[in-house]
Amino acid sequence: MPKKESAHKSSSSKSKKKNSNIALRYSGMAFQMAAIIGLITFIGVKINNHYGVEPPYITAIFALLSIFIALYITLKDLIFPKK
Repeated sequence: MPKKESAHKSSSSKSKKKNSNIALRYSGMAFQMAAIIGLITFIGVKINNHYGVEPPYITAIFALLSIFIALYITLKDLIFPKK
């Protein structure tokens, strides 16, 4: 009887480890998206301030561009996961 319990415990620990790996992967993707959006938008703000464009068109363009880049990278990682 003890063998069945240990087999059940090992499969349970494997599934918990797999679930935690998935959670870490998705939280890593969220931080990656935030970093991409924040960095590229910051660059847009700096360029906008350097050239003195009154309506912040450059910042808006860079912010939208950063969202598209972040979504592309995230969806690429979701569709074709690294092994």
